[in-house]
Amino acid sequence: MSDEATSFIAPGMKSADPVVLPLAAPATAKDKLRAFEDEVFGKDVGRINGDVERGIGSPYAAMTPHQKAHYASLEQLMKAEKTMADATATLADAEAKHEAAIKASAAAAQVMDETA
Repeated sequence: MSDEATSFIAPGMKSADPVVLPLAAPATAKDKLRAFEDEVFGKDVGRINGDVERGIGSPYAAMTPHQKAHYASLEQLMKAEKTMADATATLADAEAKHEAAIKASAAAAQVMDETA
């Protein structure tokens, strides 16, 4: 079996005709936070711009200290994932610029060698 998909032979199919099912995507911190909110507050909790309402008397304010600590850790995880995604994009951009600079430098050196 591969790491990317699971295959099996459905009833009535030949072994040469496998059905490939993709594996579930890993849960992001945002998914984990939403699952936590749905579990603790319910799916119909009040939200402001997609965030759980945190005012006095809200379900957020009624959380236990342990729940608040878990919630805060999930928020920090979301911020860290965004920072990593931004850094990965910046690194990819820098690598592309570096490759272009190497090619431009090699081309310039070749032109200089040809004119010398």
